[in-house]
Amino acid sequence: MNMIELERSQGFTIVEMVVTIIVVGIIGVGLVSYISDSAESLGDASRRSKMASAGRTAIDRMALELHNALPRSIRVMPAAVVPGDLNATGDQCIEFIPVRAATNYVNPSFSGSGSASFDVIEFSPSLEGTVASDAYAAIFPTNNTAILYDGDNPDDDTSLWPNFPQRRPIQKIGSITDKAPPDATLSVVNLVKSHRFRRRSPTKRFFVVDQPVSFCVVEDKLYRYSNYGFFANQVQEEESGTCVIEPSGTISDRCLPDYSALSASPPRIKTLITDSIDNAGIIAFNIGTQSLTRNSLVKIELNISAEGDSLLLNHEVLTRSVP
Repeated sequence: MNMIELERSQGFTIVEMVVTIIVVGIIGVGLVSYISDSAESLGDASRRSKMASAGRTAIDRMALELHNALPRSIRVMPAAVVPGDLNATGDQCIEFIPVRAATNYVNPSFSGSGSASFDVIEFSPSLEGTVASDAYAAIFPTNNTAILYDGDNPDDDTSLWPNFPQRRPIQKIGSITDKAPPDATLSVVNLVKSHRFRRRSPTKRFFVVDQPVSFCVVEDKLYRYSNYGFFANQVQEEESGTCVIEPSGTISDRCLPDYSALSASPPRIKTLITDSIDNAGIIAFNIGTQSLTRNSLVKIELNISAEGDSLLLNHEVLTRSVP
């Protein structure tokens, strides 16, 4: 009898087994849910990190180039407007003239018929033989930003474009040569034609600049445009579209370059910086008041969006307005 009772006391009852299965099931569901949530959170964090990295890289690149912009040259195109829905698309451009080098001038012309060459303090490092045909001389940019870009002058021979008229703060450079001793501390800037600069700089500051650069938000992408020339009126349309350049309404194909312009001569460049931008209702670029006595701030605002997540990035760039 005792042996029978002992044998019966070993093993599990059905109730115990059912309870065990239920408990194990509850624990398993909890573990699966925990692992699933952790994996989803990791994926979300990774996606947001990629979005932040892409947006920050784009903003850092723009900020770096804007820091090197010619004073008074930054201008923004108003955000595109759809009737009844202000800033619906968020498409917008910011344009500036990048500085290649700077020094102090000695004897450029500010009166009369101008001169085709003048002396400057030697560049460090030297620019002798390194200045390409798209380099320009700039002295004391003023409040009228448009005159910095007026190389597409309809009153001049367009075969010489860009052709800056007299009494502008900017003109095209032909070459730069270093002087021999005893004037070895000086360089000679040779312009493509005689030119009279508009105003003297209080600090005799002289800039060598390149062709303008534009950053544009176009739908969900940010592009960088370069090597497209100077336009008195800022444009944001590409060559594949129809662009109105002159105040008279003249139609021209001198617009921001599309990808096909890479094969043009000289080549014009369009570069994709980042995508996944959703700037509907957001002004991407906003520049503060510029004056000849104070610097200014450029505000950059990009909303990066992917798979239902969005990340709004704000950045302010201190720019030089005092030339």
